[in-house]
Amino acid sequence: MNSLHASSLASLPEPLRNRLVWSLPRDKAMRLKYEWSYRARPQQLPPPGDWRVWLLLAGRGFGKTRTGAELVRARVGAYTARRIALVAPTEADARNVIVEGESGLLAISQPSDRPLYEPSKRRLTWPNGAVATLFSGTPARPAA
Repeated sequence: MNSLHASSLASLPEPLRNRLVWSLPRDKAMRLKYEWSYRARPQQLPPPGDWRVWLLLAGRGFGKTRTGAELVRARVGAYTARRIALVAPTEADARNVIVEGESGLLAISQPSDRPLYEPSKRRLTWPNGAVATLFSGTPARPAA
């Protein structure tokens, strides 16, 4: 779907948008289910240009988790990210929000491109070989 059609769909109220999508043939509807550009607000799409850091400073409910997950998924799918660090305040936040959450990487990934999650290794591995490792921002306690 080109970006013009995606932005037109994104501007519709969600119930109408969902009815239109599900009126499409099943294969096209399923593709759109995982097409972030048709759901995202313009502020949730990456800025144009060649950049290394994107600060997404926003309040509760903006969609920061979904935006970050979609950016990771897009970069992995485009083969522009092979080794990824996923950092959260705590290990539990990394697991519960970034990986397993409602807007986390497992929830937003198409079944055919869903990463393998190995909680004991704090690692996600995509079918194309990209690997993400979970890190905590909490300092490690010294051994007693």
